[in-house]
Amino acid sequence: MVLPGRLLAETAHGAIKVVNARTEKGEDSFLMSAQLDIRLSTGAMDALENGIPLVIEFQIQVLEAHVWLWDAVIEETRYARQISYHALSRTYVVRDIDSGRQQNFRSMDDALQMAGSLQELPVLDRRMLDDHKNNYLMRLRGSLDIESLPTPVRLLAYVSSAWDMDSEWHKWRLAR
Repeated sequence: MVLPGRLLAETAHGAIKVVNARTEKGEDSFLMSAQLDIRLSTGAMDALENGIPLVIEFQIQVLEAHVWLWDAVIEETRYARQISYHALSRTYVVRDIDSGRQQNFRSMDDALQMAGSLQELPVLDRRMLDDHKNNYLMRLRGSLDIESLPTPVRLLAYVSSAWDMDSEWHKWRLAR
């Protein structure tokens, strides 16, 4: 049973960090691969182990860099992975929300590593870029989707900073 006081009194803060990211040319689009390190707060771990699924969202943007103005977002893509725990089988399930594919893991660490592993995701149709420009950037960040939590847990997550698990933007040049 999830105890509200336990969820609020986290001792360890969670974090999401982009370890590496790259893009490569695919046949029709650019493909992105990345690895994010996901560390859950104590409250998020307790919620997960008590049957509350967690959703990690990945926000990917393609930017056109400008010298004097702000960078312009020319394409934005979101992917999401859901992590759940099944107490009966003692397994963690990572489900790609977009494709529906899922994998089972015996340990939370393995499940979190898989949830943070993005492999060859299509992020941009190659025809959208101007061939005469070479000032395109990619950026990526990951976050815990608090809106996907059940209402009682969501309310606790809003008032506790330990549930704020958003990575910084990780930026790199789009290799053409």
